[in-house]
Amino acid sequence: MSKRRGWGTVKRRTPKSGRYRASYIGPDGKRYAADHTYAAKVDADAWLSSERALITAGVWTPPTDRVTTAGKTLLAYAEARIAQRTLTPRTRRGYEETLKNHIAPALGDVPLTELTVTRIRDWYAALLPDKPTARAHAYGLLHSVCHDAVKEQLISTNPCVERKAMSAKRTRKIRALTAAQLTEVAEHSPDNLKAAVLIGGWCGLRAGELKGLRRMDIAEDGSVVSVRQAVTYRGGDYYPGTPKTEAGVRDVAVPTRIRAVVLHHLSEYTGTNPASLVFPGPDDGYMTDWQLRRAVAAAGNAVGIENLRPHELRHTAATLAAQTGATTKELMSRIGHATADAALLYQHASAERDAEIARKLDEM
Repeated sequence: MSKRRGWGTVKRRTPKSGRYRASYIGPDGKRYAADHTYAAKVDADAWLSSERALITAGVWTPPTDRVTTAGKTLLAYAEARIAQRTLTPRTRRGYEETLKNHIAPALGDVPLTELTVTRIRDWYAALLPDKPTARAHAYGLLHSVCHDAVKEQLISTNPCVERKAMSAKRTRKIRALTAAQLTEVAEHSPDNLKAAVLIGGWCGLRAGELKGLRRMDIAEDGSVVSVRQAVTYRGGDYYPGTPKTEAGVRDVAVPTRIRAVVLHHLSEYTGTNPASLVFPGPDDGYMTDWQLRRAVAAAGNAVGIENLRPHELRHTAATLAAQTGATTKELMSRIGHATADAALLYQHASAERDAEIARKLDEM
């Protein structure tokens, strides 16, 4: 006996067995049946409802195809997706390390079809509580992998539903130096890094952009720095490439006040070949992260600014530029931001500083 429904069919095999088989006509015009029978008709109806939901959501695949993907683990799928993506070497290496160290130990052997919201939440709750940035990166990678699995119709929905988990709250406030403080820090820096500190603090280059600067990227009179490449470091290797964003490729005008230092550096520490690195590191290779970090931190300590970091030089450049009255577009162009959000932060900081000046004038 079979019963026609509004969609799909539930058929009782024989009165003796008492079991029900469910089937339906799929979007491709073929009939599909459940891979097993049901003791209760309500269960057969539930299977048909779940199949109809997949069709309505636009994520349906033939049940026979789903059987071949049911056992695929998260680790196997994630490794394949990372290998297929177009990524810089540093980003690829970072994804592989995040997958290996933070995702695979707890979730790697779990079949894709068994990833649930609860299982992801339990993993996230125990993940790197003292490292918010690494925690956010791990959750973001898992979210993107599951998003790909949904698009490939391997799973019906993305179990990573905590949107805020992909952004980390800054645990340390980034400071902006005054022009006088920046000058002091540069004066207390090693002679071969004074220009790096000043270009970072006045022109807003990222550390990787400073590493990638070549003689050909600086105008003969020191008036312009052209940012054309950046160097990243991952797993013991340096990777030269394009700047972080498309907006990072830019020409930055150099203030007159620091051009003499830049030209002195070129004559003393940079090779004559146009491709020579402006700030060479050990054995004429790339300047290392620690080479710059230690120099900046030591110079900061010398003038009473503890734990000063290279990124705070870039923050300083953006804030000083905002204090001149630069527009959002002008800040984006000078600092190399792809969106207006970061530039607006610097303008807000500048406005707060101006309000503070007004308050102090009132107190005089």
